[in-house]
Amino acid sequence: MSTKKKVWITLTIVLGVALVGFGSYFLGQKLTAEAERKKAASEQQAAVNKAIADTKAELNKNNTDANASRPPHETTPPKVSTDITCNADELSLATAPAAGGASAGTFHYDLILTNTGKRTCTLFGYPGVSFVNDNGNQIGNPADRETGQAEAKQTLAPGAKVKSTINVPDPGNFPDGSCKDGATKLRVYPPNDTGYLSVATTSETWCKGFSVTPVQAF
Repeated sequence: MSTKKKVWITLTIVLGVALVGFGSYFLGQKLTAEAERKKAASEQQAAVNKAIADTKAELNKNNTDANASRPPHETTPPKVSTDITCNADELSLATAPAAGGASAGTFHYDLILTNTGKRTCTLFGYPGVSFVNDNGNQIGNPADRETGQAEAKQTLAPGAKVKSTINVPDPGNFPDGSCKDGATKLRVYPPNDTGYLSVATTSETWCKGFSVTPVQAF
């Protein structure tokens, strides 16, 4: 074998060994970096899990301490109202001119609600009031709530009465076509009830400004 050929073979072997060595080095570096990345991610997840567990433990401790401060076998009770609301079917309805009768072009009428039932009950707030015709169709809009008087709970023993005042604008003070005619009754929903009562009305026309006060002592 010639000297030249021997040199080429030697160079080829050296180059191959060098390439293998470099490849092994870079592969080792890559594996090391991947292992370090996985280790860091694992440590970070462990820290997050520990923080979550610590938070849950603190919340459980707070709940346990709060319950321990209550009397035995007692938890937070639901809010229950002890007031018995008067329903429409245990009330009667009548109307009467209010004190003063009229003022500044407005007529005032008292709606008188009487407890006809056998139990004591309460009323609080505004009744719902509308004009209706003989067919029960509403005339105009329901009465607006009059804000000039504070709401107060009224307790009615059997036979007791309360009142609410409605204010009915005089249609003579409005341009033609701005009011609505045809009312024959007042439909009244007691406060906080979906049942209603009806009573005849001498006011046949709804106009803007029709309003009602909250129930008050009779």
